[in-house]
Amino acid sequence: MFATITDVADIAGVSVDDATIKKAQAIVETASGKPEELVTNTTDLVWLKKAVAYQCAYMEDDPTSVYEQPNMESVTQGESKMVFGNKDVWLSPLAQRAIANLSWRKSRTVKTNPFDYRTELKRQNCESRRMRGTWWSWSV
Repeated sequence: MFATITDVADIAGVSVDDATIKKAQAIVETASGKPEELVTNTTDLVWLKKAVAYQCAYMEDDPTSVYEQPNMESVTQGESKMVFGNKDVWLSPLAQRAIANLSWRKSRTVKTNPFDYRTELKRQNCESRRMRGTWWSWSV
Protein backbone atom coordinates (compact mmCIF):
# COMPACT_ATOMS: atom_id res chain seq x y z
CA MET A 1 0.00 0.00 0.00
CA PHE A 2 1.10 3.56 -0.65
CA ALA A 3 0.24 4.72 2.88
CA THR A 4 -0.10 3.15 6.29
CA ILE A 5 -2.33 4.08 9.21
CA THR A 6 0.48 6.12 10.79
CA ASP A 7 1.20 7.89 7.48
CA VAL A 8 -2.43 8.96 7.21
CA ALA A 9 -2.41 10.16 10.83
CA ASP A 10 0.81 12.13 10.26
CA ILE A 11 -0.15 13.70 6.93
CA ALA A 12 -3.89 14.24 7.24
CA GLY A 13 -4.42 14.05 10.97
CA VAL A 14 -7.20 11.47 10.85
CA SER A 15 -7.35 7.95 12.21
CA VAL A 16 -8.60 5.34 9.74
CA ASP A 17 -8.59 1.59 9.39
CA ASP A 18 -6.99 -0.60 6.73
CA ALA A 19 -10.27 -0.99 4.84
CA THR A 20 -10.55 2.78 4.31
CA ILE A 21 -6.91 2.96 3.18
CA LYS A 22 -7.51 0.17 0.65
CA LYS A 23 -10.59 1.97 -0.71
CA ALA A 24 -8.70 5.27 -0.91
CA GLN A 25 -5.77 3.60 -2.63
CA ALA A 26 -8.05 2.00 -5.23
CA ILE A 27 -9.51 5.43 -5.99
CA VAL A 28 -6.05 7.03 -6.21
CA GLU A 29 -4.76 4.24 -8.47
CA THR A 30 -7.74 4.72 -10.75
CA ALA A 31 -7.26 8.49 -10.87
CA SER A 32 -3.49 8.30 -11.41
CA GLY A 33 -3.65 5.65 -14.10
CA LYS A 34 -1.09 3.26 -12.62
CA PRO A 35 -1.38 0.42 -10.13
CA GLU A 36 0.96 0.20 -7.17
CA GLU A 37 3.09 -2.57 -8.72
CA LEU A 38 4.17 -0.36 -11.63
CA VAL A 39 5.30 2.65 -9.58
CA THR A 40 9.04 2.58 -8.87
CA ASN A 41 10.04 6.25 -8.70
CA THR A 42 10.53 7.35 -5.08
CA THR A 43 9.20 10.85 -5.71
CA ASP A 44 6.03 9.39 -7.21
CA LEU A 45 5.65 7.13 -4.18
CA VAL A 46 5.80 10.16 -1.87
CA TRP A 47 3.10 11.97 -3.88
CA LEU A 48 0.92 8.86 -3.95
CA LYS A 49 1.30 8.42 -0.18
CA LYS A 50 0.06 11.99 0.27
CA ALA A 51 -2.78 11.45 -2.20
CA VAL A 52 -3.98 8.37 -0.31
CA ALA A 53 -3.78 10.23 3.01
CA TYR A 54 -5.79 13.16 1.62
CA GLN A 55 -8.33 10.77 0.13
CA CYS A 56 -8.69 9.00 3.48
CA ALA A 57 -9.38 12.34 5.17
CA TYR A 58 -11.92 13.14 2.45
CA MET A 59 -13.64 9.81 3.10
CA GLU A 60 -13.39 10.09 6.90
CA ASP A 61 -17.09 10.61 7.70
CA ASP A 62 -18.49 7.99 5.33
CA PRO A 63 -16.00 5.86 3.34
CA THR A 64 -18.69 4.73 0.88
CA SER A 65 -20.16 8.17 0.13
CA VAL A 66 -17.70 8.77 -2.71
CA TYR A 67 -19.37 5.93 -4.61
CA GLU A 68 -22.83 7.47 -4.25
CA GLN A 69 -22.46 11.24 -4.77
CA PRO A 70 -23.87 12.69 -7.97
CA ASN A 71 -21.97 15.53 -9.58
CA MET A 72 -24.83 18.01 -9.76
CA GLU A 73 -24.51 21.73 -10.37
CA SER A 74 -28.21 22.53 -10.45
CA VAL A 75 -31.57 20.80 -10.27
CA THR A 76 -34.78 22.34 -11.56
CA GLN A 77 -38.15 21.00 -10.41
CA GLY A 78 -40.22 22.34 -13.31
CA GLU A 79 -39.88 19.81 -16.14
CA SER A 80 -37.15 17.97 -14.17
CA LYS A 81 -33.96 19.56 -15.47
CA MET A 82 -30.62 18.43 -13.96
CA VAL A 83 -27.24 19.92 -14.84
CA PHE A 84 -24.18 17.78 -14.11
CA GLY A 85 -20.84 19.40 -13.33
CA ASN A 86 -17.37 18.58 -14.61
CA LYS A 87 -15.53 18.19 -11.30
CA ASP A 88 -14.70 14.90 -9.65
CA VAL A 89 -16.67 14.47 -6.44
CA TRP A 90 -15.18 11.06 -5.76
CA LEU A 91 -11.63 12.40 -5.50
CA SER A 92 -10.32 14.79 -2.87
CA PRO A 93 -9.15 18.17 -4.21
CA LEU A 94 -5.81 17.76 -2.41
CA ALA A 95 -5.45 14.24 -3.83
CA GLN A 96 -6.05 15.72 -7.29
CA ARG A 97 -3.19 18.17 -6.71
CA ALA A 98 -0.87 15.40 -5.50
CA ILE A 99 -1.73 13.20 -8.51
CA ALA A 100 -1.03 16.12 -10.85
CA ASN A 101 2.59 16.13 -9.58
CA LEU A 102 3.28 12.54 -10.66
CA SER A 103 6.03 12.11 -13.23
CA TRP A 104 3.85 10.39 -15.83
CA ARG A 105 1.08 12.99 -15.53
CA LYS A 106 3.22 16.03 -16.38
CA SER A 107 3.58 17.44 -19.85
CA ARG A 108 6.80 16.83 -21.68
CA THR A 109 8.71 18.85 -24.22
CA VAL A 110 9.88 17.16 -27.38
CA LYS A 111 12.87 18.82 -28.97
CA THR A 112 13.46 18.47 -32.67
CA ASN A 113 16.26 19.68 -34.84
CA PRO A 114 15.52 22.75 -36.90
CA PHE A 115 14.45 22.02 -40.45
CA ASP A 116 17.21 22.81 -42.94
CA TYR A 117 15.59 23.34 -46.31
CA ARG A 118 18.82 23.22 -48.31
CA THR A 119 19.97 19.95 -46.78
CA GLU A 120 16.59 18.35 -47.39
CA LEU A 121 16.47 19.58 -50.99
CA LYS A 122 19.94 18.18 -51.60
CA ARG A 123 18.92 14.83 -50.11
CA GLN A 124 15.82 14.67 -52.31
CA ASN A 125 17.80 15.56 -55.44
CA CYS A 126 20.33 12.80 -54.71
CA GLU A 127 17.50 10.35 -54.12
CA SER A 128 15.81 11.36 -57.40
CA ARG A 129 19.07 10.93 -59.34
CA ARG A 130 19.60 7.52 -57.81
CA MET A 131 16.07 6.45 -58.71
CA ARG A 132 16.40 7.71 -62.32
CA GLY A 133 19.53 5.67 -62.82
CA THR A 134 17.95 2.37 -61.83
CA TRP A 135 16.02 0.07 -64.06
CA TRP A 136 12.39 -0.28 -63.00
CA SER A 137 10.44 -3.39 -63.89
CA TRP A 138 7.43 -5.19 -62.63
CA SER A 139 8.04 -8.62 -61.17
CA VAL A 140 5.27 -11.15 -61.17
